[in-house]
Amino acid sequence: MLNELRKLDGLAQLALLQKKEVKLSELTNYYQQKITERNHRLNAVVHTIYEDLPKEFKPGAGRFGGFPFLIKDLNAVKGTPLTYGSKVMEGYTASWDDEVVKRYKRAGLTIIGKTNTPEFGFTPATESGFLGFAKNPWNADFSPGGSSGGAAAAVASGMIPFAHASDGGGSIRIPASCCGVFGMKPTRGRTPLSMRINSVAVHHSLTRSVRDSAALLNVLEGPQVGDSFSTPNQDAPFERFVETDPKPLRIAYMADFGDVMNIEPEVQKAVESTAKLCEELGHEVEIAYPEFDIHRFMEAYVTVWVVGGAVAVKNAARLNGRKADSHSLEKLLHTLIDKSSQYTVFEYEEARQFLFDESVKVHHFFRKYDVLLHPVNLKPPLPLGKYDGNEKTVDEILQVSANYAHLTPIANVTGQPAMSVPLYWGDHHLPIGSHFMGRFGDEATLFQLAGQLERARPWFHRYQEID
Repeated sequence: MLNELRKLDGLAQLALLQKKEVKLSELTNYYQQKITERNHRLNAVVHTIYEDLPKEFKPGAGRFGGFPFLIKDLNAVKGTPLTYGSKVMEGYTASWDDEVVKRYKRAGLTIIGKTNTPEFGFTPATESGFLGFAKNPWNADFSPGGSSGGAAAAVASGMIPFAHASDGGGSIRIPASCCGVFGMKPTRGRTPLSMRINSVAVHHSLTRSVRDSAALLNVLEGPQVGDSFSTPNQDAPFERFVETDPKPLRIAYMADFGDVMNIEPEVQKAVESTAKLCEELGHEVEIAYPEFDIHRFMEAYVTVWVVGGAVAVKNAARLNGRKADSHSLEKLLHTLIDKSSQYTVFEYEEARQFLFDESVKVHHFFRKYDVLLHPVNLKPPLPLGKYDGNEKTVDEILQVSANYAHLTPIANVTGQPAMSVPLYWGDHHLPIGSHFMGRFGDEATLFQLAGQLERARPWFHRYQEID
């Protein structure tokens, strides 16, 4: 039975535990073995937590009864290292559980390790000078994306059926696309805002199946005390929406951007294939997109991202009694801190208000359309080294991103839910996800559509090519 686990998603494996067809100790040992076998090639898991693990499945211990799980190394797990992917945090051990971690534990998930992330999660590739580069399980010469690249690589390669992830500008959806897994960025306020960088970052997970994502969102849902935003809880479990097809939807489709930005042909082909599939499923698909200045939008986002990021890095360094400077940080981050000091308070507030005004335009667009379809990234997964923070300044990194990850931050700024669905594999045997964005608070429609797409063009069998 253990050899068949690779053919099953997390909820199917949970059912085996509930029926006592597999023991919890066997399941946990199985995933420890997979981490040992595969991590030396992928560097997806950077800390293991194998002490005092539960031996028996406990039905009363939350929904998951001890099921193994991985947490991204941007979140505190009591008694374990918290590095943020940075040398500045070397030797630091967390004395508390982050709110997200508390909720996962209450749901009965057992944390057996932490996943790789770039320094402080700042890039859409997982290339930490301190923790080492994570690699794409489909082709190790390429990046798994970021900043949740370690989580995506672990899930796609079968080290774990699902893992925690977070997203402040695409960090769930980008690695989901690069690694061929499912990634849902929830609505702002749907989950705790324990990463408070200007309220653009949210928490959820990366999964092999759509229903696993829905189940994990159920256990994480709801703000924590002190959060500035909250979204009303969904009345029905999210899993229920996965099981039923949506009504015919009006889907806007960003086919291309002409002279505005350059989308590589392979990515264009992937999204065109998805648009055609949506039409075949009975949805109305037409070329349309919000009328807003995307380049000025991204310039304003960068202002907010740089200033908020610099504050977060300095605060973290103080936790470890260290100074955030060129000796303790990669070139990317210490030049980011320098750049942040060049902005005036007026420029920061002007950028923030501009993003608010442009967000209103995007929200109005969804009065006419249910969903917006566009590429996750402008290019397929990148070769390793494009986001090496030891070698590149913040301005050099931003130039790389302008030609790669220019679209995913939109949903972070507007707060809308968005997802990457793995429907296409292209050159170099690498996946390319399709990005869907929904109305504020309407994960239900996205889960319905994702479930329908999963049934129409299944992808789960592809993971056996890695296994």
